[in-house]
Amino acid sequence: MYESSQILTTPTNSQMLWRYMSLDRLIDLLESKELFFTHLPAFEDKLEGTLTKCSRNNLSDFYRNQGCSPENAKEDVKLYETHHEAFYANCWHMNDVESYLMWKAYADRGYAIRTTFERVQDSFEPFAGSITGGVVNYVNFENDITSLGNVFHHVITKDMPYRDEREFRLVFWRHDLKNQAIQPGLKGLRVAISVSRLIEHVFISPSETNIPDKLLALMKQHDIAWYSSQVSLR
Repeated sequence: MYESSQILTTPTNSQMLWRYMSLDRLIDLLESKELFFTHLPAFEDKLEGTLTKCSRNNLSDFYRNQGCSPENAKEDVKLYETHHEAFYANCWHMNDVESYLMWKAYADRGYAIRTTFERVQDSFEPFAGSITGGVVNYVNFENDITSLGNVFHHVITKDMPYRDEREFRLVFWRHDLKNQAIQPGLKGLRVAISVSRLIEHVFISPSETNIPDKLLALMKQHDIAWYSSQVSLR
């Protein structure tokens, strides 16, 4: 099920969310009725889940003020940052209209799912564990200070160059009591969802000319409408 977090910022229920994916992944989603959550350390951006430079220095100062030696304080900071290894994420783009920039970046994936935050929450009803989520906070990792004391702040924070993604992030935390019996894989885990509730529409990339019969059949099976994108990539 989806559970709200008082720590994380969430969009309005009507906020449209988009996820761009390849044909293979879209078909897998429709057939398996599962969303894949990627292990945070497996993300390409290696700043994912880490502290900003200033926050790291502040935490080190805190440990030293508690009587730790500089060496032990440094090790404690490293230990604090390993908490992100217990998190898995599934990422969405927030936008009320089609995005030229996102199609330009992901047109090779071919397809996009459009949904709303309300539909996303409802779609996790088949899942026995706990999923939460929040709007990503974009900061300057060289100069900005982020909150300490709750690791959720850092798994929902990204470096400023990624701000055009306007990301809403779904999060699975392995240490949640409701997730204790769930064993994620090395790279991530699959989470059961209601496909018909999750997907409002499927949009086809401007670069795609043929829609495979298998995809058409699966969309019909789940009563999902599809549209050709009106964005020109010329």
